[in-house]
Amino acid sequence: MDDARLKQRVQKIAESVKNVRFEDLCILLDNHIKPLCEARGLSYDHRNSGGSHHVFTVGSKTFNLAKPHGTSLLKKPYVDSFLEAMEQINLYE
Repeated sequence: MDDARLKQRVQKIAESVKNVRFEDLCILLDNHIKPLCEARGLSYDHRNSGGSHHVFTVGSKTFNLAKPHGTSLLKKPYVDSFLEAMEQINLYE
């Protein structure tokens, strides 16, 4: 996925922060943001010790996502921290 399409995906997430699925965001990060970071020489890490909290490092920004219980939708603060990380790597303004 090229930069323009990634920016569009991130913008769609920003427009509906209360309607973002945990699985969708993890897939976006692991399958699309990770290769982008590697191509740009930026750091990327996804850590999970088997629990519901997943810790991501994208560039110099570290944030976590907690897998929701009873719903598939993430809470707004988790999506906001994702957007801050995307802002640092120029995929969101």
